[in-house]
Amino acid sequence: VYNRAYMHMLRDEDNQGYREMMKETLRLNPGILERFVNFMNNPDEDTAVAQFGKGDKYFGVTTLMATLPGLPMFGHGQLEGYAEKYGMEFTRATQGEEVDEGLLAYHRQVIFPLLHGRSLYGSTQHFALFDLLMEGGQVAESVFAYSNRGKSGQGRTLVVYNNSAAVVTGRLSHSTPIN
Repeated sequence: VYNRAYMHMLRDEDNQGYREMMKETLRLNPGILERFVNFMNNPDEDTAVAQFGKGDKYFGVTTLMATLPGLPMFGHGQLEGYAEKYGMEFTRATQGEEVDEGLLAYHRQVIFPLLHGRSLYGSTQHFALFDLLMEGGQVAESVFAYSNRGKSGQGRTLVVYNNSAAVVTGRLSHSTPIN
């Protein structure tokens, strides 16, 4: 299932909407999350760097993509930092962009090791989504917090990402009635 909502909702910081979609999916059938293909761009959309930039937001959303259940899909030129859109209606690049070596190096240093550990992230068998409860009990909807283990139960991960520039503090609490 190509998960276009991943790209649009995280880019637009509709964090509450995306978290609610995840919670509802986990309530109905957690295995559906494993069939999601999460992506940040495709030939019909602007490039990932045009939508997310090349900074913290880009790498935060890329980290989520690499560590959420399902299949992460990188778009053409995403790792290289290409901003020119081409694909379906354009047969070749025309701007002669150079590879952003810093961006590519950061992928190699931070994102590729996460991708090599996909056996810890791809399943929902041990996936647990959390809410970050702020003082007063409100949920910080911009925070994506979850843990997972491989299907065999080996290894543990905890991912916490705030998809907002706002500073939030609180404590983690179970969000869904599974795992």
